[in-house]
Amino acid sequence: MEIKLYFKMLQRSWWLVVLTALVAVAVALIAALFATPLYQASGRFIVSPNPALLSGGGSVIDSLATLDKRSIITTYAEILKSPRIYREALTTLGLTDADVEDYTFNAIVLPDTNIIEFSVRGPDPVRATMLVNSIGEQGVRYVSNLYRVYDMSLLDPAVVPTEPVSPQPLRSAAVALVVGLALGLALALSRELIRAPITQFMQQRELDEVSQALKRSTFEERLEDVAFASAKDFSLCIVHLDGLTEYVDVLPKSTMSTILQHVTQILKNQLRGNDLVGRWGDTDFAVLLSETRGDAATNTMERVRTALSIPIRLDVSGEDLALDPKIGIAEYRVGDTAESLVENTNWALEIAKKGSGLYLLRATEPI
Repeated sequence: MEIKLYFKMLQRSWWLVVLTALVAVAVALIAALFATPLYQASGRFIVSPNPALLSGGGSVIDSLATLDKRSIITTYAEILKSPRIYREALTTLGLTDADVEDYTFNAIVLPDTNIIEFSVRGPDPVRATMLVNSIGEQGVRYVSNLYRVYDMSLLDPAVVPTEPVSPQPLRSAAVALVVGLALGLALALSRELIRAPITQFMQQRELDEVSQALKRSTFEERLEDVAFASAKDFSLCIVHLDGLTEYVDVLPKSTMSTILQHVTQILKNQLRGNDLVGRWGDTDFAVLLSETRGDAATNTMERVRTALSIPIRLDVSGEDLALDPKIGIAEYRVGDTAESLVENTNWALEIAKKGSGLYLLRATEPI
């Protein structure tokens, strides 16, 4: 049930999900369009025992075995990233710190190998390549003068990259699409969860607390709107519960509320979703039948009258209460206001009380 509820929420706010995803993709593409392309040049260096020492015999080999090879390789990687090697390479290339302020450096040891990969990323592919090779050359020279047990030598020199590593519009758009969809889903659900209590609160304010039908003031506002702007025929009905009149001041409020809510539910069950039901008085209900007039209105209210004629068992005494409904119906006449329509319906109700219990005042019938 919860999954269906969330699905309905998303159905109502699907446009928010789509809009958020499109905005995210658009932002990613625009950012990629204006971003400076960055190129990455990489070179590889291998660390291996010094061949000259290997010819020295078993004692030298045994001493090599005692050394921590991983720590040595990591140390060599740090040497490639050291400020000293960096400055020596800049001096060799005739560059200053300002010339390479947009460049980043990184050295990593490839897993389960004696190989170090050193890379430089920046806006100029040629300069990035020169920096890799120059820093690598300075690092190899420094290691050869400092350590004699293990050598570090160039394995694969850096070559000038032809494609930037960033931005990548397609990848950025794909990531933005996923993030946008996730954010859109979150926003859509949040919107529905926030709106639902507000909508329920507003709807509750329009309802009569006792009967749970529309308050008379709310019903009158809706009736005025319909009468003012109606381009189609409709009918107004007033349902008077004659059998309940003498019990209004006798029954407990909880019992009266139960009875009136029962009446409201019967009216809603017999009417369409676009029809309105309102509490009109202590024992009266008003019904607005949209796009309904004449015989159709009479047939509908006959069903209502039949349903309301079934006795209700009182919880306080156990006796059956006959509501004895009387219904007046008035068709909308061109030029009718809400007030005149109510007067016509009350006139029809008075005739219904004196006659068969239901009376229709047609639009063509004089009053």
